[in-house]
Amino acid sequence: MNALSKSLAEVNSSIKDRASKIEKVGINFCLVCQEKISDINSKLSTFSISDQVDALTAKEGEVYELLKERGTLLKKNFEERENLAKLLILISQVTAADTKYRLTEVVKRGGVRETIILEGCGSAITGKLAALFGRTGIAASVSKDGKLLTGHATETTEIPFVIANKKVWVAAGSAHRLTDNLSNIDKLSPQLQWKNAQRQIMVFSETEEAEFVDLQRKYLELLREQDEILKEFKEEEKLAIKVS
Repeated sequence: MNALSKSLAEVNSSIKDRASKIEKVGINFCLVCQEKISDINSKLSTFSISDQVDALTAKEGEVYELLKERGTLLKKNFEERENLAKLLILISQVTAADTKYRLTEVVKRGGVRETIILEGCGSAITGKLAALFGRTGIAASVSKDGKLLTGHATETTEIPFVIANKKVWVAAGSAHRLTDNLSNIDKLSPQLQWKNAQRQIMVFSETEEAEFVDLQRKYLELLREQDEILKEFKEEEKLAIKVS
């Protein structure tokens, strides 16, 4: 098995494991673009394993293109597994069965094909739906009168950041502020670490101690500012469940 097929097998195994754990807590699991993935699987089933291995080796032809397309879709699902889990949890909280079914179909199709009246969805759900759909690659927006529409709404556009090896999302309007915050932390952190190391091996003068205390104060202020910027995202994390 070459590196690509081995990688795909690992991604597929991880997705199946996550699906099993999500379903154990009573949430229906599905993949983004599941309909397309199922269609590709059906087409691939007409080719032998040997044909598929040969296609991966040759990196060309109909079978290879099908395998590559499926791999891209599975990889996207894997990369956004946390947001997919949050989205499915959110949909599971919808009280109207028809709305819940139609939102699940949006996930499976990978797009909003018709306007959906969000019956049975409270403000806590409608306020997060468009963002979570967007993060998983589904263009959607929620109108003021409670309808799910196709296409991204400019005011709900989000920007991803990676902080401490974790992807976080903030509103586009807060992105510049977070960028500045992270830049200031990056500049201040080495200074604080150096001062702290010095303080372990020498006695600071009053001036040096005051400088150290001031650096600590500025650093903590930056962390508090970051918490404020990420407040909405951290609140949203409460949707998450332990599935890893």
